[in-house]
Parts: sequence; C-alpha cells; structure tokens
Amino acid sequence: MAITTMDGLLAGISSASNVNFMKVSAAAEGAGTYHSLFKVAGFPIAGANPPTGVGDIPTSATVGAIPFTNPGGANTKYFGRVEMVSSTIGTLIIYDRLWHNSGWVGNIATSQTVNSTALTRNTSGVGVEIFGEVYTAMGATASTFSVTYTDSTDTSRVGTYAQPANALSVGQMFYFNPPIAGNGCKSIQSVILSISTGTAGNFGLTMVKRVAEIPLTLANVSYVMDSFALGMPTLEDNSCLCAMVACTTTATGNIFGSLKLIEG
Repeated sequence: MAITTMDGLLAGISSASNVNFMKVSAAAEGAGTYHSLFKVAGFPIAGANPPTGVGDIPTSATVGAIPFTNPGGANTKYFGRVEMVSSTIGTLIIYDRLWHNSGWVGNIATSQTVNSTALTRNTSGVGVEIFGEVYTAMGATASTFSVTYTDSTDTSRVGTYAQPANALSVGQMFYFNPPIAGNGCKSIQSVILSISTGTAGNFGLTMVKRVAEIPLTLANVSYVMDSFALGMPTLEDNSCLCAMVACTTTATGNIFGSLKLIEG
C-alpha cells in the first residue's frame, strides 16, 4: 500500500507517530563543513564508534538512531512533517545511515582495505552518498582522500575529498565527490590518502541516503516543513535515521524539535 490520496494523507497525519529530537551544541570545523550528530549528547542518546574494517549495517535498533517503528501490514512509512529550532544558523540533514565503519588512520599514504558488508536497505545504491567521519582528530597536513567504490551500475569508481591544511575535527563529516559518471554507491573497496596528515587519529566511512534537509535560517526561531515541502520521502524498514549539520560557524548549535512519521 501507499498514500496516494489527500484523504490517505490526512488519515496518516492524524495517526502520525511524533518523535522528539534534541542535540546539544558541538564544536565544529567551521562554515562550509558537515558535522555528525550521531555521537552528540541529547535525544536520541549518543551512539558509539562503529566496528572497524568491514563495518556493519546500523538499524533502527542501533544506539544513536532516531526512534523508528516499521509500518504495519503492507503500509508504507513516510517522513511527514518536521519542526526544528536551533541556536545557530545552519542546515539540518536527516539521513538513513546505511553502513558505517571506523579504525582508519590519517598518518599513512598506502591503501587501507575496506570491502564493506552488503547493504540491506537501498540495495540498488541509487542516491547513496559516501562521507568520511572523524572519531579521533587527525593532523593538519593537507591531503586528498580517495575512496574506491562500486556504484549502482556495478562500475568501479573513485571519489575524492581534498582536506585543506588544518586538522580534521572530532565529529566532522567530509563528502567524497563522485566522478561525473558516478551514480550512487553499493559498496566500498578501499580508501587511501595522498600524503600523511601527520597524526593517525581515527576516521571511518559512512554510506548515507538523505531523507530531508531542513534549513535553520534564523537562530532560535522554529522552522516547519509539512508533507508537501518535504516531498513525503519513503522510509525503508529498520531505517537508521540520523542527523548531521551543514555548518555556518564553529558550532552546530543547540537543536531541538520534533519529527512526524506517517504511514498508509
């Protein structure tokens, strides 16, 4: 089943599950960077470093995930409404955390083998993006990170991220730009740095499927997006809903509000 009529939408909204959200402000790298809220205190509570190497598939049961219940029967679950307020201007990105790992270091320039476990959600890889995620700060030497992966057409690709000459901060997420012909991601084979950053640190890779982007354009003023503004994105069973911030300054801000998940 799916919601295909206005009556169905109204019925879904009237019986929607309301999920509260609150994250305290975290120190961020600065304007124009992404910062993960996965390990930031609040609600949901902070998650833990993912397994090393091949990583694992986080789900709605993973500590750090926004509470999510699978739809009943043959129903489909949707992201139906959001209201958020932040003490700092930025953009809140809600995403399904499809796969993650940790344990890679920033002080070597040889290939680090990943061979990620197979996806169980969004298995086609269409629309799936790769981010790096910093768990322990690395050095300040400029370096290009390159990840070899398989895209949704089963073609081997290389995505890159150029880190400038400043240290990667704890919690920072960095986006791997795909090549022009790249189309999503099904699995990751390896990662390599062009030069050592100078400090080992600890970083991982995270495969995400964006669900919604909520602009927080005025500090301490709530922003609301209804089903139409959100585009009613569908949510797969066991989705590990998490959040990151596209930052405008060196703090993510105190963020709180609520999400409404509807089904029909």
